[in-house]
Amino acid sequence: MSREYPKVWGKFERNVQGKALQFVIEDVPEAMWDSAVEFMLGNYIEEDVWWSTAGTAQDPDAIQEYRVLWKSIIKQKMSLACFLVGENDEKTLVGVNMCMLQEKDQFVEHKPPKTKAGLLSLRMFAEAMKVNAIYDKYNVTSYLMGAGLSIAPEYRRLGISVELLKCRMMLTKAIDQTVTGGIFTSISAQKAAEKAGMECLYETSYKEFGVQCEIDFNTDTEYLKIFGKRIE
Repeated sequence: MSREYPKVWGKFERNVQGKALQFVIEDVPEAMWDSAVEFMLGNYIEEDVWWSTAGTAQDPDAIQEYRVLWKSIIKQKMSLACFLVGENDEKTLVGVNMCMLQEKDQFVEHKPPKTKAGLLSLRMFAEAMKVNAIYDKYNVTSYLMGAGLSIAPEYRRLGISVELLKCRMMLTKAIDQTVTGGIFTSISAQKAAEKAGMECLYETSYKEFGVQCEIDFNTDTEYLKIFGKRIE
């Protein structure tokens, strides 16, 4: 599989308080790998249903475990970044969608976690990955899976998540895959998936999922959902 990298996947404009803001979505360039990982280790691990439940943000060792994991994922060159383009083409990172190739009955290569937060997160992921909805629905053995999506707080409610998901669909085709999808843990992410044209293939209440995982989820989001999309 060879493709242009890094590549620009999309450009869009948003009007904010009477000012036109220009955005671009592209592959995370190698020079930005560390910055993108640190971006994800900011608001995402504090706000995401899973990581906040596990207490990841409060444990420096758990944060380091995820730093190592996301660095291994971003090296696959399948993750996307959204930049605000300012004067003189100056770029500010405002959104990241970490992605990876997921194959049936395969688990992401990683160093097993040792922290309590890391072990809790692994338990959640392992339980959710038992669901074969994407493979069964689309009759595939692999797909481009989302491994985390985060937008800078000051640029939310502009539809950036939706634009990232749409560009992910184009990336899916470019890497010779026919399906993209994944676990959408929060209501905001689930709404973005719906707006991007993805379909919900599976859902379970966090109360029920918590029983499966033996974890008490403290969240306003009612359901954990798995979304997918076939790319024609």
